[in-house]
Amino acid sequence: MRPLAALAAVLIALSLPAFADDLLPQGPKAPPPDPLPEVSCDAAKADAGDWLVGRWVAPYSKWEFRRAAGGGLVWTLEQKPDINRMEGWQDGARFDGVVAAISACTVRLTAGDNGAIAFAFDGVRTDDGKIFGYAVNPAGQQLRWVLRRER
Repeated sequence: MRPLAALAAVLIALSLPAFADDLLPQGPKAPPPDPLPEVSCDAAKADAGDWLVGRWVAPYSKWEFRRAAGGGLVWTLEQKPDINRMEGWQDGARFDGVVAAISACTVRLTAGDNGAIAFAFDGVRTDDGKIFGYAVNPAGQQLRWVLRRER
């Protein structure tokens, strides 16, 4: 009887890891879906971008979107040094750029000098108010962010 009970216990223990992924909560630092989430608005329709204005945060970064003197939107990204340095900014970085395109739920950001784009970001606002986005640096690396409003 004991060997049968031991065998049953081993089989139960081996089956638990298969269920663990379904039982464990998904952490707040889970990466955005790949590719970007489905657009929930008419992305071809122009938007003033009021939903974007303000401060947003992501791990190791702060973003600020504001109106420029001419009425367009500009932005600033302050990237702090990342402890695992996966994003390529070992000493941190600061980008200032313009909102190249915006709709009620999508945004395209660019930054660069003399017409050369050093940073390009495409993002989608989700129904829960976060922005999932990707940026590509000149080296071709794709970086991901999940932005939320600063508290």
